[in-house]
Amino acid sequence: MDGRSPRLQSGGMESFENLVRAEFAPVTTYLNTASTGLLPARTVAAMRDAVASSATGRPADMFDDVEACRASFARITGVPVSRVAAGASVATYSGLVAASLPRGSEVLTAEGDFSSLVNPFHVRGDLKVRSVPLERLAESVGPDTALVAVSSVQSADGRIADLAALRDAARAHGARTLIDVSQSAGWLPLDADDFDYLAAVAYKWVLCPRGVAFLVVPRTSAA
Repeated sequence: MDGRSPRLQSGGMESFENLVRAEFAPVTTYLNTASTGLLPARTVAAMRDAVASSATGRPADMFDDVEACRASFARITGVPVSRVAAGASVATYSGLVAASLPRGSEVLTAEGDFSSLVNPFHVRGDLKVRSVPLERLAESVGPDTALVAVSSVQSADGRIADLAALRDAARAHGARTLIDVSQSAGWLPLDADDFDYLAAVAYKWVLCPRGVAFLVVPRTSAA
């Protein structure tokens, strides 16, 4: 108990519920699906204003909005904003990480993981991509593993990766880690400093429009 009266506690909860009702207005039953999040009313209004401004030939300057979004994602992941990049898709960031690996590097992934995360490593053509069951990912990290790329929560069935075991195994073998937190950013607590890269699309639990994505880079790579 926090010492507040039941009346105050009830009033606080009622205010919160009113705030939620004011921001979200689904016209059908919404079951907290991870496929896509509901857009808050303030986001819808901002997008409408931006489109209307563009239609007049005077597009809005949205750099401040982008910076505010970067700062918010930095707060969620517990890192300085200087380590957060804003972009459009996880595939873009996976491609950047894939391009940075030396020819012949081994990349370890989970079987059936989401294509945006793993496809860039296959497309490059000169990397050794090895896929194993999610439950065996940590034990499969070896001395030849250069990178482990995995979704923190699997899109297909909601299984949660053992991130602590993966962190320890990667550190023991000197492997880098790329964690896709698209299915977990906003509700699953994690320490971004446990991993090298975190990537996420933000139209799910973070409730952004489609076409918004973020990347957290290592401290040693920050500008």
